[in-house]
Amino acid sequence: MLNPGNKLETISRALTLRTLLILVPLLLLLAAACSSDSEDPIISSEQEAGGPAYSGTIITTDMAVGMNRMLFGVTDRDGMPIIGDSADVGVYFLVPREDTRELAKEVTANFISWPTVIGGVFGAEVDIPLGGVYELDIRYTSSDGVEVFAQTSFLVKDESETPSVGSPAPASVTHTLADAEDISHITSSPEPDPELYQLSIDEALTRDKPLVIVFATPAFCVSATCGPQVGELTKVKAIVGDRANFIHVEVFEDPHLIENHRPTGELVPAVKEWGLPTEPWVFIVDKDGLVSAKFEQFTTAGEIEAKLLEIL
Repeated sequence: MLNPGNKLETISRALTLRTLLILVPLLLLLAAACSSDSEDPIISSEQEAGGPAYSGTIITTDMAVGMNRMLFGVTDRDGMPIIGDSADVGVYFLVPREDTRELAKEVTANFISWPTVIGGVFGAEVDIPLGGVYELDIRYTSSDGVEVFAQTSFLVKDESETPSVGSPAPASVTHTLADAEDISHITSSPEPDPELYQLSIDEALTRDKPLVIVFATPAFCVSATCGPQVGELTKVKAIVGDRANFIHVEVFEDPHLIENHRPTGELVPAVKEWGLPTEPWVFIVDKDGLVSAKFEQFTTAGEIEAKLLEIL
């Protein structure tokens, strides 16, 4: 039994996660991280005069040692996103207790259009060997022909909060149509695909097939990408067919119960079991039950299909 102190801590963590699930995608996209336009992580004269012309913002919240799908946006001083086809990115490790940094990786980040708004984010896969604080140097030509330079920093943890690539997928018990009075009781999707609610995660892990899972709340996602994200899963299902199983997990219990335009239900247990700090998330699990790929925030059907085909 929980003592009062532990109970308060549990409630606090649940409320914090619930807030993050709803607000973080939007806040991360719009916030401008403090940065410098010089080669060194030092405050420049431009910052002193009102800040850099452009600022980068890391969208990915769960960065850990190993391969990461890193997403970031770039905004101007007015907070408006600056679009481009691709960006050259230098990933620098900030040496602890020293006023210096070391180049860790150089990658090309491609622009990913968001499905419901004009704009999007840049994305790249980055293999990071060491935990610590890193800084990005971002260079590209905007769609308006302007040369853009932006910086931002981020923390890389030693271990991921969510299941790491290569680790066993948690055998969570999730809602299915078989145990629901109505499909609206297990998904907030306005046009749900019934085939995404046939299996619980724990059941799918015994079927000797790859599994693709999307955690999202279509009706309550502030970034407005969760509904489209579930739709991307249906697109992949139509291509791959029964060679893999597909599941949508609504992050709120009883999403049909709403008060003041907000869900009244708690988070489903799978959110905690998978360590989700935000949503939407997509995970690909191989037939042996090991996580083979994972994606934080909106991911196109093409990206999901490409990773899934690697294990089919």
